[in-house]
Amino acid sequence: MKNTFVKDLWSFLTSLKLAITILISISATSIIGTVIPQNESAHFYHEYYKPSVYKFIKLLSLDDMYHAWWFTALLALFTLNLICCTVKRFPVFWKFIKKEVKDPDDEFMRSLPLKKTLRLKKLSDKTIDEMSRIVQKHVHAPTVRDTSPDNFSLFAEKGKYSRLSFYITHIGIILIILGGIAGNLGFQGYMKLIEGEASDTVILRGSSQKNKLDFSIRCDDFEATFYPGSKRPKDYKSSLTIIDGGKEVLSKVIEVNDPLNYKGVYIYQSSYGTASGAGEVLLGVTPKTGAGEVRKYRVKIGDRFALDEKGYAVKVKRFVPDFTIGADKKVISRSQELRNPAVQLALFKDNTLLNENWIFANFPDFHGAKDSEFQFSFLGFFGKEYTGLQLTRDPGVWVVWTGCFLLTLGSYLIFFTSHRRLWVQVEPKDGEYLVTMGGSSNKNLELFAKVFEELYQELRKTGKKT
Repeated sequence: MKNTFVKDLWSFLTSLKLAITILISISATSIIGTVIPQNESAHFYHEYYKPSVYKFIKLLSLDDMYHAWWFTALLALFTLNLICCTVKRFPVFWKFIKKEVKDPDDEFMRSLPLKKTLRLKKLSDKTIDEMSRIVQKHVHAPTVRDTSPDNFSLFAEKGKYSRLSFYITHIGIILIILGGIAGNLGFQGYMKLIEGEASDTVILRGSSQKNKLDFSIRCDDFEATFYPGSKRPKDYKSSLTIIDGGKEVLSKVIEVNDPLNYKGVYIYQSSYGTASGAGEVLLGVTPKTGAGEVRKYRVKIGDRFALDEKGYAVKVKRFVPDFTIGADKKVISRSQELRNPAVQLALFKDNTLLNENWIFANFPDFHGAKDSEFQFSFLGFFGKEYTGLQLTRDPGVWVVWTGCFLLTLGSYLIFFTSHRRLWVQVEPKDGEYLVTMGGSSNKNLELFAKVFEELYQELRKTGKKT
């Protein structure tokens, strides 16, 4: 009973039907992964799909399909199918490779796809050497076998191990899939660093989850250059330092497509901008009574400062570089460029909140709180730029690269190489020597036929010289 189950399982895992079914399933689900946008926010899916559809998408992880458990299971099953098929066929192949090539009989020679005969008037050691040279030139160095004083044969083969192409290709595909699965054990995320700031926390892509690194990254400097007469970036780069165990262990200036690699984590230059929660603002304050000149205050974002008037204080709550109202009627920044800078102020008297107000640098006459006792103006912003970093750890990347190399090598061997074999038998007949040639090739037989014909013509010339 147990043996029957094992045989049935082995037959199932090595079946062509299983391979075709899995390939169709992977292809079909990949189409779904193309149609449904991947790794978007929940707000995005709620905007474009009904709640019931979104619930189904989340249930099957169709918003991150290529990391879903069922897609990984499909790849694992396909990999197992490839491994089993390879193991099943390998013993037959290896037996063929190791099999000793014996002198063929007449029936075998007649069965070969390429056959030619010619006659030699005489036979000498010089003739045998010349024939061996010609065979080596067109195929490979031959093995000479003597069967009697007047009989001998030559055997040459080339590309015997090209038959490994099938297995090399399979192993390449297996490594690529295993490397992709191993990549799921890594992560891809983002980090924003203000100049002078260090962090060890990565925000994972497509979520708000955080991942802690076992080292910290510090941004020592950030620099952006722009095309003349525009705000279009020409280049931007960050000077980063890795801090591990409280010590500075590595420093590098990174640019786009020139990452820093530390402990298998690749750190790419991704974006940049003005940090909305850092820096200082320059505010102008004038009592509405008109008495006195504009008083100026330079304040850190988030700080609170007292006015000259007794009991009054102002808190700088928030700054946005490009003010706009979002879909949920909340204030957001359209970009990180200073296109419409605004600052939110809260006015207090004796620690009691009187009002909150947005003040705009580009619209100094706009004020939301008409009953305020003070006129506020936004005179300047002294911000700090941040660098946006993309961090990727993919433990399977070198496995994938190795698989790609083997897949390329296997494909080359499949399409551009072949296993060629040549037999040349010489035996006395009617006072002369009969030379019988036979050849075979597992691929590209027409091309080998041309080589076979050239070899035949050269051997004929040898016969005439004798």
